[in-house]
Amino acid sequence: MEHIYSHHGKKEDIINASIKLFAEKGYDAVSVRDISKAAGVTEAALYKHFKGKEDMFLTIFKEIIREYCRRIFEIKQSDTGAIEKLCRIVAITFDLYEAHPSEIRFALITQHKFWEVLPNDFKPHLLIKAILEEGMDSGEIPREEVYLLITVYSGLLLEPLAQYPYFYDVLPPLQELKVRIMSKVRKLLQ
Repeated sequence: MEHIYSHHGKKEDIINASIKLFAEKGYDAVSVRDISKAAGVTEAALYKHFKGKEDMFLTIFKEIIREYCRRIFEIKQSDTGAIEKLCRIVAITFDLYEAHPSEIRFALITQHKFWEVLPNDFKPHLLIKAILEEGMDSGEIPREEVYLLITVYSGLLLEPLAQYPYFYDVLPPLQELKVRIMSKVRKLLQ
């Protein structure tokens, strides 16, 4: 399977192990020893590629968020209405989750850990804010406090994916859930 990041060899093994562990246990519950053991390398080998757990986390998180923001930026630049752009963001987010569940779960669970150290061009909510403002300026979306809309939209977009591993047996399949969430976004913003 192609990954969102582009590393190979032992570094890829370390990244895969850390993503899996961070997604399952959270950042704070995972040690460098846990990661090196899961990756099948020594701690010294891990430190050859990364300065430590935080450096590893930030490297992986930035790569995932960079790719996600790149895709959102492409949607933002398209010639469709704001609501359709926001629905397309739902679609790519769900499709990314389906293709890369560990990576996206890692990003969802740990996103707030180091959010403040990310540059603004790595913050998807700023691109979403611009799309919402575009929609309000054009009259497509009723004027509303933009940060409230970002919060509600982000909840609709991300919370089902964050909860999916816990409720997959009672929720519809991801593709159906994606369509339902897009419908809710349309209703919310009209």
